[in-house]
Amino acid sequence: MKTATKASDRTIQRNLQTWLDAATPEARRAGLTWYDDAQKYAAFLSVTFNVSRKVAAGVISALSPNNKWERNKIDAFNVLQAVQDGKTPDDVKVCTYGANKRKAFAIANGDQKILESSPKTHAFAMNVGELSADHVTVDKWHMRACLTNSRKRTKVQESPTKVQYKRIERITARMAKRYGLKGYELQAIIWVTIKENWEA
Repeated sequence: MKTATKASDRTIQRNLQTWLDAATPEARRAGLTWYDDAQKYAAFLSVTFNVSRKVAAGVISALSPNNKWERNKIDAFNVLQAVQDGKTPDDVKVCTYGANKRKAFAIANGDQKILESSPKTHAFAMNVGELSADHVTVDKWHMRACLTNSRKRTKVQESPTKVQYKRIERITARMAKRYGLKGYELQAIIWVTIKENWEA
């Protein structure tokens, strides 16, 4: 299995470059618009429930594992509504894991430590809530893109350590700047491209 520990910065950059070069015009458009949609939805939740956009984005992120985007938005709305109504996690059904639902409730209730203790959740909250160009949401698809350039599904490390996360985030953000992109835009373009190839 390929791991971040064994991959040099140059190898990671080369793999990311391969996926960026393979991106179709459609994949580029999809990547460039996805975060815009997410940012608008976080802004809607922020106004609707009187929370910061960062908190709204953190709730979305906490509920995202193995959850389709349209359902993810519904779940985030329902969690924030439940918190506003004084309900508990047991009162709401979501399409992700129980631990993630509890995490979303904690974030919605203002627990910033929960938000900041997870690099991926924090990065997504910064990308979507604060429009930060320097944070990168390193999910399993981005890890896959960093560790292989194979067009077919390959076994690689899918969850980085905190140290590995920061390293991959730094490499990705630096590469994005070279192309005049925000870190999350490059990540989204690559996400669409590798997913299309591996699920073809």
